[in-house]
Amino acid sequence: MESLALLAALIVSLTVLGGPISLALTFLPQRLLPLAIIKLLALAIALIAIFIGVMLIINVNSIGSRVMAIFGITTAAIAIYRIIKIIPKIK
Repeated sequence: MESLALLAALIVSLTVLGGPISLALTFLPQRLLPLAIIKLLALAIALIAIFIGVMLIINVNSIGSRVMAIFGITTAAIAIYRIIKIIPKIK
């Protein structure tokens, strides 16, 4: 049962932490990492957060998990918006 609890915590943390981490990566200065690496890493983490967040909303029936999934999806969507629209203009 402990492994099931760890798996559930991992799934929830991927969406709750994945969105804000991908959003934070979009604010990272270019002198630390090349822009292409920042964009790819942020996009990959954001897509994982969105995918797992949608699965949480569809499959889980508790309000807490839905709120966490919506938070993760929202922040990941903002990160993807920043990757596509805002970051190319910052040069």
